[in-house]
Amino acid sequence: MILIISTLIIVCLILTLQFSIFIPGPKGLPILMYHKVSDDWNDNLTISVKNLEKQFNYLSSHGYTCLPLGRLLEKDQNLQTGKVFALTFDDGYVNNLNYLYPLLEKYNFHCTIMLPVGFLGKTNVWDKGNEPIMNFDQLLSMDSRFVSYGLHSYRHESLLTMSSEEIITDIKTCINELNLNGIAYLPIIAYPYGAYPRDKVNKAFFAKILEQLGILYGFRIGNRVNKWPMKNCYEVKRIDIKGTDSFWAFKTKLRKGRVKMF
Repeated sequence: MILIISTLIIVCLILTLQFSIFIPGPKGLPILMYHKVSDDWNDNLTISVKNLEKQFNYLSSHGYTCLPLGRLLEKDQNLQTGKVFALTFDDGYVNNLNYLYPLLEKYNFHCTIMLPVGFLGKTNVWDKGNEPIMNFDQLLSMDSRFVSYGLHSYRHESLLTMSSEEIITDIKTCINELNLNGIAYLPIIAYPYGAYPRDKVNKAFFAKILEQLGILYGFRIGNRVNKWPMKNCYEVKRIDIKGTDSFWAFKTKLRKGRVKMF
């Protein structure tokens, strides 16, 4: 009986340390990852305007600073990593323009939208969906004070299924098409589905490919707060914020990176 009680106490202490929003999380840079914004719908990839604004208001009212990802490119070793965060939205949905952009202006936040370049002006057919993706004119309509762009590949396929030659062609095509249409972009890429080579040999070769293409940062998922300075610029972690997250879960993710033990 004593052993059971002791075990329960230890488990409770671990859970408290891991998840309590009242205990500071690791110092560093939490990079929040979103996808779609809806007028009134929430699911794993979609957050309602109401819930998104509640999160933005919390960040603003609690003294958090929104860091444009372009600051990472400065390689500033003294970069502030106190109450700071960064925003990313994947796929470039038109709903980002309609619902996200006004909130960025309202709260003076900056977001980097990761573009699946081959689908601009089309729909998210990789999900067998019909959500419209922004076209070049719509991308150009947003003020660079609030929005910047990164790469999310051309074909929106897992990089694990592509050969080295295909990855090189894919990224070069992204760069050429964005340049041709006057879209300024950061030399960063968010890996589709968060997938990239994990074994030591292929990972090193993959990083070398990105470096040769001029890509300075690669973003996975990972659900962790990034320590600063970053040890590996091609394994930058992002925190997956779901529309189905409770507000408690959002605040916990902001501080801890995740709400699950394993």
